[in-house]
Amino acid sequence: MNLVFTLTQEVQLSHQYIQLIKDECKKHSPNEACGVLVGRIEPGRIVVEKVVPIKNSRPSDRSFEFDPQEHYRAWNLADKEGLDIIGVYHTHPHSQARPSTWDQETMEHDRSLWIIAGIDGIKGYEWDDGVNPVEIIEVS
Repeated sequence: MNLVFTLTQEVQLSHQYIQLIKDECKKHSPNEACGVLVGRIEPGRIVVEKVVPIKNSRPSDRSFEFDPQEHYRAWNLADKEGLDIIGVYHTHPHSQARPSTWDQETMEHDRSLWIIAGIDGIKGYEWDDGVNPVEIIEVS
């Protein structure tokens, strides 16, 4: 299921998963790393329960593509736990954590949460007639 939501006020993401995304950025540099965000949508916020790394099947420093088998396993994991894939993450190991032109074109058709890790940290975004930042709240 591809969930659609509008103007989320915040994303709750644990320190553990923030660190995992940062580690993935370093591990796969100079290429982009990617994965899915598993959790739930509540009024005004998104709660990320799991971050699931997925192999970038077309390694590049400018784009990512999920390995289909790993993506399928992530969907099954979310379903078995009664959760949803509520977004994606990927990395910009040598640039800022803001959507590239390619990201924006993709976001327009995938209106879930996007988290991007770059040289300036980790930032959240969603699409609603353009790119909108979403505040990430680090929880323990």
